[in-house]
Amino acid sequence: MGKGGGTPGSSPAVLPSLAAAATAHPLARASAQATSAHLGSCSVGTVGNRHLSFSSHRKLCMEVELVELPSVSTAGSAAQGPAKWLAKATEIARTVFSLTCHLAGALVSLPRQLLSACIFAVQKMALQKKRFLKVFLLLLPVALAGVYCGTSLPAWTMPAKGLREELPRVSAADLKTLRHSSALLAEQTQKVQLLLEEVAQLRAEIRSVKEAQKVNQAASEMALEVLVEMSDWALKSSGATIDAQRTSETYNCKENWGCRVLWFFRTANPPDTILQPDVSPGNCWPLQGHQGQVVIRLPARVHLTAVAVQHIAKEVSPSGTVISAPRDIAVFGVDADGEEETLLGTFTYDVAQELIQTFPLKNAPLPRAFSRIKLLVKSNWGNPAYTCIYRVQVHGKSKPESLD
Repeated sequence: MGKGGGTPGSSPAVLPSLAAAATAHPLARASAQATSAHLGSCSVGTVGNRHLSFSSHRKLCMEVELVELPSVSTAGSAAQGPAKWLAKATEIARTVFSLTCHLAGALVSLPRQLLSACIFAVQKMALQKKRFLKVFLLLLPVALAGVYCGTSLPAWTMPAKGLREELPRVSAADLKTLRHSSALLAEQTQKVQLLLEEVAQLRAEIRSVKEAQKVNQAASEMALEVLVEMSDWALKSSGATIDAQRTSETYNCKENWGCRVLWFFRTANPPDTILQPDVSPGNCWPLQGHQGQVVIRLPARVHLTAVAVQHIAKEVSPSGTVISAPRDIAVFGVDADGEEETLLGTFTYDVAQELIQTFPLKNAPLPRAFSRIKLLVKSNWGNPAYTCIYRVQVHGKSKPESLD
């Protein structure tokens, strides 16, 4: 069997034992041959057929073993002497056969087990590699920060260390100089602050001066305007005259003997007396009766704004009264030809008020300029014989135009 169907060396321990048993007894020889044939077939199935699995191979061997056992048992019953030896040999052969089958199955399953172990090891290593990679990624920033701090900290500490080493080298004189410089700087800063405050104060004063100049200029312009407006255009020295043809008669005291005696030594004042600034007591123009008028020629065409009338006080009056003062007055603007008159306003002179009383004209300054003005006295304060007018002033703005 070993030479015909099995491979050499497939069952080295079993074949010699069977050969020895066959030489001892004929029945044993037959049993040994059957066992050898069985082992040979098992060996051939185990080694020759490499495509069989371990489980199929083991099953085949067990079937062969079960088939052969009855013959051995039957032989044992025929011969009781050598039966015990044959049973022992069969048991040994069975044990050896079982071990051989197990060994062959282990050899067949070994590559698969090795492959499974390798795959498991690779998977385990991959899992460990992923964990290692995660740990590595977590520890990498920490390591880099540690390296940065380790390399930069000395560079940070070097200036402070150098400063600590340099400070003891500064002498007391240098410290004193620094203190002195600091004190000078503080003093200069204080002086600069004071200068800034003075500059601000000067600016405020300059601003106030400019404002005062503006106010003064405005006041001067206003005063000049008022002066121009309040300039007297009814002055004889400026060229004003009396239109005698349109002026009332001067008072004649022939009927009064006392007045005749008084006027014997002097003549009555003419109408142009009211065009002069002298307002001494008695230096007035007496018009006849308690009503009358006077027409004044102006030196230029004037846009009239106001008319002023002046009388003396009661205390300085020669007669001790002021009943001859005009009371109700009307003012007219007269054209150059004297035919058209324009009423400019009516007023009342109050002897209880100021001596010079100014009466603004309506719609002043008038858009129309006049070269003559008429003063109409409608009544006085109680003297039926005459009315005294001391002075008349005419105010306004001149029109640059020649007289007719």
